Amino acid sequence: MSKTIAIERWSKIKSKHFKEFEFIVECSNKGAHRITQKSEATGKHFARHHAYTLITSDGRNENLPLTYDVCEIVLSALEKKGDTECFFIQESDRKSILMPQEIIHKSTHNEKSYTATGDKLGYHWPIFDKFKKTGFGSIIRATLTNHQVCSSSCQFCSTISRNKSDSVSLDEAKDFVDALYFKQEEFNEVNFPEYNSAYKRMSGSGIRLKGLILSGGGQPNLWPHFVELVEYLATLDIDLGLITNGFPKKIPEDIYRSFQWIRISVTPPEASPFYIDGDFRKQYIPTTLGKNGQTVGLSYVYGPWTQGDEILRMDEFANEKDYQYVRVLTDCNLGRQAQLHSHQNLSDHLRKKMLINSNGEPLSKTFHQLKYHGTPEEADQVWADGQCKLQVYSAFWDTTGHENNGYSYIFPCDSVTVLAEEAGSLSERRFNHERWGTYKNTEVAKLFTEPVKQFFDPRKECTSCLFINNNRAAANIIENPTESTIKARPNHINFP
Repeated sequence: MSKTIAIERWSKIKSKHFKEFEFIVECSNKGAHRITQKSEATGKHFARHHAYTLITSDGRNENLPLTYDVCEIVLSALEKKGDTECFFIQESDRKSILMPQEIIHKSTHNEKSYTATGDKLGYHWPIFDKFKKTGFGSIIRATLTNHQVCSSSCQFCSTISRNKSDSVSLDEAKDFVDALYFKQEEFNEVNFPEYNSAYKRMSGSGIRLKGLILSGGGQPNLWPHFVELVEYLATLDIDLGLITNGFPKKIPEDIYRSFQWIRISVTPPEASPFYIDGDFRKQYIPTTLGKNGQTVGLSYVYGPWTQGDEILRMDEFANEKDYQYVRVLTDCNLGRQAQLHSHQNLSDHLRKKMLINSNGEPLSKTFHQLKYHGTPEEADQVWADGQCKLQVYSAFWDTTGHENNGYSYIFPCDSVTVLAEEAGSLSERRFNHERWGTYKNTEVAKLFTEPVKQFFDPRKECTSCLFINNNRAAANIIENPTESTIKARPNHINFP
């Protein structure tokens, strides 16, 4: 299929009447904002504003692109300033409002490779073409949380309300994988041969599970069947990832060779029983990690518990161990503005430690993941049809409720637990299937044998989505399903 350029489409968010004009705030499918000033006179002439002038506290003027937050200020200033001067905004008018582009940050190849930014989706375009024309999804990546046990006590824990007894059996875990691996490929070979063949040409296999992450509960390697499951998964052609807070010494070290990548979550010093003298560098780490091309990275959540040179020590440790990266981000339980201000503090911290430069570019193995909540306006624009786009390709099986019910639910992503709204709604810090659940684990085949359906309206339940950019990227590819045009191919493309 030939490559095409995605058309920028605009949708109305809100409007306000002032004198003989209607001011219409619009957002594009690429995330840009504009205000259309439409005359209500007979001629219906209009003008479009894409930028505003920021008057800084020291008297300088900066011309900047409009954002939703600034559009709000412009509309509210109409009566006081009129329809021209309202686009000249004093820094004091928006001092409490922080926009993502104000944070000094540089999106890097590492961020695209080792986090879910949406940049890898183009490498799986045939499944989005299939969805566009048939309505059927293709689960190419999944995450398993086989139990809810963790030895750490992190302040920012996203599932602090979990039940430690919620665990699944080895057979249940294998059945989940088998359905997405064997049954899904067979189903697509028979029912969607055109898309299956296109996907096979570019990925080396038919449409089936390509990447699987063992995560959740903090430490998946404390699950009693961890070794047996990994040994089984190693017989399949699946890229495996592992996210863990620590490494129990009873697990054979060779089992970790089966993973394409391993991310070690570094907790605050007082939160982990594995840290001798509170030092993460003194924890037991298997000697097999990082061998034979395996990617190993550290992950750290920045917050009030960050007191000194922890991140600098992580960077030095990654260099010493020859690990590939150190990913740092902020507490996702925070609301959007608090989270953005925390990101700003993190950026300042990294520059002071000389881990990034004045442009936000990494000077070492540490990179800043600028991950933040979306807005209700973005939700209305990205999900105009009321359908979460992550359901098209992703499945996250969490075991919450398994002890009582004998089954548990699949979710589109792992971040529903930290949806914090600006209006004051706190994150649930647990998986609530009544709000965000899709099928039970006993019905996993329905994810690909039945058309994608709306289990919940993300415009109501996910207005602060942390994966709004991923949803936007998926929506754009569904509209124009073509091969990725990214020149530098990210690592681990089977974990989009």
